Amino acid sequence: MASELIFRGQNESHQAADSYSPKPPKPWLLTLRPIRYILREQRLLCVLAGIAIATVIFALLPSGGHRHTEPISFDSSSSAFTHPMRHKYYEPAMVSGRSTGGKIPLGLKRKGLRIVVTGGAGFVGSHLVDRLISRGDSVIVVDNFFTGRKENVMHHFKNPRFEMIRHDVVEPLLLEVDQIYHLACPASPVHYKHNPVKTIKTNVVGTLNMLGLAKRVGARFLLTSTSEVYGDPLQHPQVETYWGNVNPIGVRSCYDEGKRTAETLAMDYHRGAGVEVRIARIFNTYGPRMCIDDGRVVSNFVAQALRKEPMTVYGDGKQTRSFQYVSDLVSLSHTTTTLLFLYSL
Repeated sequence: MASELIFRGQNESHQAADSYSPKPPKPWLLTLRPIRYILREQRLLCVLAGIAIATVIFALLPSGGHRHTEPISFDSSSSAFTHPMRHKYYEPAMVSGRSTGGKIPLGLKRKGLRIVVTGGAGFVGSHLVDRLISRGDSVIVVDNFFTGRKENVMHHFKNPRFEMIRHDVVEPLLLEVDQIYHLACPASPVHYKHNPVKTIKTNVVGTLNMLGLAKRVGARFLLTSTSEVYGDPLQHPQVETYWGNVNPIGVRSCYDEGKRTAETLAMDYHRGAGVEVRIARIFNTYGPRMCIDDGRVVSNFVAQALRKEPMTVYGDGKQTRSFQYVSDLVSLSHTTTTLLFLYSL
C-alpha cells in the first residue's frame, strides 16, 4: 500500500511539472497602470490646477513683451560703466523701405552666403565685393594681383566676413562655398596682350578649375564673359543669337577665344554635370578704381583730359559703343544673387 501511494505521488508530480505553464500577460494591464497612477493621490487634479494657473498668469501679462533684466556692460578703456545694453530679439518688418508696423524675429532674417570672387581685387571685382559685403554675405577674394590691387579691398580687411587669398586660378583651389563669381582675367588689351599664353590659360584652365569646384561643392557659378566673344561684329547691336565675326589667330584672340572657350566649358558643365551656371557678357565699363592706362576709350579720354592733351579718336569716329557705370554693372536684386543684366540659363 505504501509503495502504491508513493508511486502515484511520483506520477502526479511528474505530470504536474510537465503540464505547468505561466499565464500570458494581459495587454490591457499596461494601459491601466499609468491611469491608476494619475488618479491616485489626486495627481490629475494637481496637473489641471497648474494648467489653469499658468493660463491666467499669461493672460494677465502685458502684450508689450516679456520683461527681462538688462545687463550692464563695463568699458575697460574708460574704466566706467556704460549705458545698459538692450537685447534685440526683433526688428521692424520693412516693405519697399517702409515699416509695416510688425516685427520679424532675427532668426528669420536672410542667412548670408559664403561666396568666392576670383579677381576680386580688380576694378569690377572690388565693386562686386563691396556690394556682397554690404548685403551681409561672407566673401573670399582670390587674386594673384596681376592687375588687381590690395588697395581696392583694403577697407574690408578688419571685417570678419572678408577673407583674401593670394592665388592663381590656374592652380586648383579647394574651398567650401555657396556661390562662385569667376572674374579672374586681365580685361584690357594692354594687359592681356602682355602675356597672351598666360591670358588664355587663365580663361581655359582657370575656368575649368572653378567649374570643377562648383561641381564638387554644388555651388552656383557665374562667369563674367565679354563683348569680345562677338569679335569684329557685323551686326549692331548684337543679340544673343548672333555668333559673331571672329578671328582665331589675331593678337587679341588670346582673350576673345579664351572667353569663348570659357563659355563653352560653362555650358558643357551645365548640360553634362548639372552645374547651375550664369554667363554675363560685359561691355565697356567705367568708374572708380579703373586703371588709367588700360588703353580703353573712357580711361583714354579721362587720362588725356587730365594731362590737357587732345583726345584721340580712332578711325573715322563713327564707331558705336555701349558704356555702363560700374555700380550699375554689379547692382544686385533683393531676391537673387545674380547680376541684373544676366544671361540666365
